Amino acid sequence: MDDLNFAQNITALRRRHGITQEALADFIGVTKAAVSKWETGQSFPDIQTLLLLATYYDVTLDELLDYCPNLSKKQIRSLYQELAGDFVTKSFEEVFARSQSLVKNYYSCYRFLLQICILWLNHFMLAAPERRGEILEEIRKLCVRIYKNSGENGLCSDAIVLEAIVKLQQEKAGEVIATMEEICNPYRFAKNADSLLVQAYMQVGDIRRADAHTQIYFFESALALLDSANNYLFVHMGELEKCEIMIAKMDVLFVQGIPGQPGENGEAQFHYTAAIVYGTHKRIPEGLDRLSRFVQIVKQMKQRGMRLCSDAFFDRLEEWFEENELGADAVRDSTLVMESARQAFDHPAFSCFPKEELVKLKRELEQ
Repeated sequence: MDDLNFAQNITALRRRHGITQEALADFIGVTKAAVSKWETGQSFPDIQTLLLLATYYDVTLDELLDYCPNLSKKQIRSLYQELAGDFVTKSFEEVFARSQSLVKNYYSCYRFLLQICILWLNHFMLAAPERRGEILEEIRKLCVRIYKNSGENGLCSDAIVLEAIVKLQQEKAGEVIATMEEICNPYRFAKNADSLLVQAYMQVGDIRRADAHTQIYFFESALALLDSANNYLFVHMGELEKCEIMIAKMDVLFVQGIPGQPGENGEAQFHYTAAIVYGTHKRIPEGLDRLSRFVQIVKQMKQRGMRLCSDAFFDRLEEWFEENELGADAVRDSTLVMESARQAFDHPAFSCFPKEELVKLKRELEQ
């Protein structure tokens, strides 16, 4: 009950109605001292007394307790960033225990539960190896609760996809395929939903929203292209010629760039995967060049603060970023992002690269 404001609330209700502690005590059938203890937080009434108090003030129990089972978007964002920062400075188990306590307090706030799933998924590797499987299962269970109980289509879809990510980590590829084949069916009419919404905005003369959604859809499509190109390299890792064709095609896109930290992150990941391709085929100069590009982009992201942003051309993306549950902040603290970047140099494909060159790139990353 530590998060309830009952003491302050019951005092405010009594004063608002112009009632003395004695008058309230007489109605409820308790002593004035009991009322005084409630208002100073020294004791808490039983359930029957709470019902009488709610009736007396003509309020609901939630109003009486000043309890809200749901968090605002701002509160969710603040809690996420606080917990993400704690994962850097405190032990995993300490932060995980606190987040579990918050889950219990807001077990029906499904948007908060989804962000906790994302938080745990982005940090579970910090747990002891023997605990990681348990953490993943906790994430999966929360995802199931969200899509079975929330009733919000978008939230349910996100939870289903997050569960699929967890199941991949759990090596349950068959279950992932069974779920995602239907969701990712390219013949579904839903694939045209973005264009339909933009056309509808145009039809009613809402050019501002049409422009904003066009920018959002373009941006998301560009990110999807980056993701698909990255997957293409992994699928064709043993076919250097095909990989180099894809790398050349993507280099054309990178000349113009994709706005925002997600675009930079996707580009950095592509260069990193390209370095793995070249390392696999013992193409040392090309591989080192891609690793160098990876380092430069990560450094830019660090210097800019790891926040999502738009540019002069895509000038409405900032509004969209801020409307997200987590706002424009990164899902992981920059310290952890940089640690992941340092660990990226340990990939076996880079064993053919000169050690002195790898050390040089690592040092550059730290600058």
